[in-house]
Amino acid sequence: MENIIAKLKKYKVVPMFITIILIFGRIFLYYAAKHKELYLEHDYMYSVINYLVILAALLIYINNKKVRWIYFAFLIILAAVNTAVIYKSVSNVEFQQNFTNGKNSFIVIEKKDDPEFSLVYVKKHKIFIRLGDKLKIKDGYKPFSNGAYKVIWLNNEKVLVKFEYSSIHKAKGEILNFTNVNGAYSNVLGGLEGTWTDKNNKGNTFTFDRGQITFKTGSEIYWYSSSLSDEQGNYGSILYGANDTPNLFILKNDDNTITAGYTNIKNDSKSIYSK
Repeated sequence: MENIIAKLKKYKVVPMFITIILIFGRIFLYYAAKHKELYLEHDYMYSVINYLVILAALLIYINNKKVRWIYFAFLIILAAVNTAVIYKSVSNVEFQQNFTNGKNSFIVIEKKDDPEFSLVYVKKHKIFIRLGDKLKIKDGYKPFSNGAYKVIWLNNEKVLVKFEYSSIHKAKGEILNFTNVNGAYSNVLGGLEGTWTDKNNKGNTFTFDRGQITFKTGSEIYWYSSSLSDEQGNYGSILYGANDTPNLFILKNDDNTITAGYTNIKNDSKSIYSK
């Protein structure tokens, strides 16, 4: 023990230097990420760096015994506060999961202190994430925490996230896009006209007429309005129906066809329609 103290006295500039480097590294990491609107994948990772700073600071030897004990007490208080921050950060997360398809992935996070949104993040630079979308929920109902969701990759670059946005189990959908080049924005529904027919079932059709949409499937006919739809960039749309009318998704394909299906998490059926 005396040998260790002797070395700390002799080389006290070393832990002091390491502590300063860690402090400035921590500050730089935080503000650099904030400038680029990035977050650490796990909030507590900043607190882990704080522990490293405290550990390095503990190795700094102070000659004055009284000052040394005050200094150690201060570091112990910082460690306790840091532990409380980690506990609060971890306990605040109700759901966090990474969904991956090849090179593309996204993370959904639900937090106790956010009753309005389920947050979708896209991974950046290994340990960082960027907010990609905010899924609106109702009445504080957390669909992912309750297992009321389904993730369907429509192709290599687009994924449909189905989720029940309230306790009445009404289904919504969101199409996430991982295409690097999106091109100029265009209204998907505004560019569709006439009747489009299911390639595998001629009895299923979509008819688009100046913002009014008719969906016929078997003996059932449903009506939608583009004014009540949720545009998904320049590649798709979510159609919301009144009362018992099912909500649908429409994805514009590169070969002048559309893919359409249900946002209900218990109905994965979808078809390709052509004009």
